[in-house]
Amino acid sequence: MKIFYLITKSEIGGAQTHLVDLCRYFHGRGHEILVMSGGNGWLKEECDKIGVRYQSNSFFSNSVNPLKIYQAIREIKKCANGFKPDIVHCHSSAAAFLGRLAIKGKIKTIYTAHGWGFNVGMNQFLRYSVLLAEKAVAKFTDKYICVSEFVKKLGLKYSLASENKFTVIYNGVKTDGEEIGLKNNDKINLIFVGRLAEPKKPEMVIEAIDFFPQDLKNKIKFTIVGDGPKKEFLQRMVARENVEVDFKGTLSREKSMEELCLADVFVFISAWEGFPYTILEAMSVGLPVVASNVGGVAEVVSENNGFLIKNEICEISEVLLKLVNNKELRLQLGQNGKDRIKKDFSLEKMLDEIDKVYVEMIKVK
Repeated sequence: MKIFYLITKSEIGGAQTHLVDLCRYFHGRGHEILVMSGGNGWLKEECDKIGVRYQSNSFFSNSVNPLKIYQAIREIKKCANGFKPDIVHCHSSAAAFLGRLAIKGKIKTIYTAHGWGFNVGMNQFLRYSVLLAEKAVAKFTDKYICVSEFVKKLGLKYSLASENKFTVIYNGVKTDGEEIGLKNNDKINLIFVGRLAEPKKPEMVIEAIDFFPQDLKNKIKFTIVGDGPKKEFLQRMVARENVEVDFKGTLSREKSMEELCLADVFVFISAWEGFPYTILEAMSVGLPVVASNVGGVAEVVSENNGFLIKNEICEISEVLLKLVNNKELRLQLGQNGKDRIKKDFSLEKMLDEIDKVYVEMIKVK
């Protein structure tokens, strides 16, 4: 089987991590893979390690420039004609739009929606524009894979396709992470992993910690893994307030997992989401989770393994206080979360279910 993967950006991220897992799995089973993405970043490096063919498309972007769109589509067609894939599997809104516009249903086409470009909470004009674009190419989609029930329901709400074209396959992570144990930290280590840009709101965690009395603040460290346009704003904010924040910058997935293993609590505040990978990774190493109740987050985080919260400073402070002051609660919620990941969100389960979708597509070719 020949599989042609399309994704907009080559930088490290949840969708790219997902795609690397697919490449490793299907390449290892003897299938021929071609990945197309914008630029030659992290994703290309990972493809090279696996031994998977990678093709840069320098015209991939979120631009609405007709010339760039035309050039991007031309590159997709050129690769597809040469590679002759059995399946085209799109990831991320822009690449999925361009890919389906190029292929036009001539090859079995799947779109994994990691989170719609018209997600709840986004700019209204942008939401409407992306929705119109998605509706325009929906007819060229043989199957939508949704990473959460929330994502599926949103797709059905806007009548992108009939329900039989949708399937939910949750993101999955390795479940052989380090065992839970008492941390040797001299401070309670709260951690956030993600791009420092909207919709992520790590600044609310800093504000919540600043609510604590000084003696308690002295016992807390907030580790931020990631980079982006919000970084300077966050650094200025930290300079004004007496909160210890350790900016780690962008790390490899391996280094990021090491930081999670060193932490005590995972905190993920966001305005909107599909189904964040980082929450699964944090739970897989036994961290209790404090997360915004947005998108599909409630499908994995519950009172059994963490706290679902509104994006309100007082509420964030309240739940952090409970966890900071109660080591046993942290450990119990963390163990429950780790058990949940093994049961419902393993990498093996995700890959097996996607494999079944591919087989189904080929059968009805």
